Amino acid sequence: MNYRHLFPFFISISVLSACAVPQPAIQANGVIVWSNGVEEKVRVSPSNDHFVFVSNGFSGSQVVVYSRINGASTPECEYYVNEPKPAVRLTVCGEGEVELLNNGVVQNVGQLSVFTS
Repeated sequence: MNYRHLFPFFISISVLSACAVPQPAIQANGVIVWSNGVEEKVRVSPSNDHFVFVSNGFSGSQVVVYSRINGASTPECEYYVNEPKPAVRLTVCGEGEVELLNNGVVQNVGQLSVFTS
């Protein structure tokens, strides 16, 4: 039996498989709508101890974790530090108001919405 006619089919499947971007295993349960109009999906841990952001770029996924700074919270706000870059921080207050700070300078502000399941 001659299978040469199937060769182009197998090549096209191989190329399509190589171009597919794997989906991250982290499922977002919230979104931050930044003042510049960008919507960023986020995974908020059940205890609110961690925020996990996954950004899909051309070269793959990048995961950024913010951890709550224990002892720094107030009744109004929670404070989080970026794990790999401690100068970058998030402040989440009141009804989900978010500030992104770099070395104490506000870089962006936004609104956090967390979805319930």
